Amino acid sequence: MYANDFNGEIVINTESQVVEFIRNRPAFNANQFIFTFEESGVPQLCAFVRDDYCVLYFLDSEQKGTFASYGDDNIRDETVTFYENVHGAEVVLASTMVITVKQMTDACTEFFKTKTRPTCIKWMEL
Repeated sequence: MYANDFNGEIVINTESQVVEFIRNRPAFNANQFIFTFEESGVPQLCAFVRDDYCVLYFLDSEQKGTFASYGDDNIRDETVTFYENVHGAEVVLASTMVITVKQMTDACTEFFKTKTRPTCIKWMEL
């Protein structure tokens, strides 16, 4: 699997490498991860992580759609700020999309195993 984050791209060959990779938070206690298997970039699982907050996006072929994680909405604020790079470029996302680090870890490892949209979390179609 191809994996990209604030530090660049690597190839991941095992589930334990996935878990280790997504623990990395090099700036602002945050990171953005992109996982794919194909040169075309789809299917693709993207993760924004800051502190204990995570938001996932799943990009499938054009016919199958684009999805965002759907959390339990236990956050008081309507939005959560994440970072797109080590320079502090921000992206503001709806708190309804926020999931836990454990849920993100489970979803990333499921994507590694199945190469399909993870079923261990709730999704909303965009």
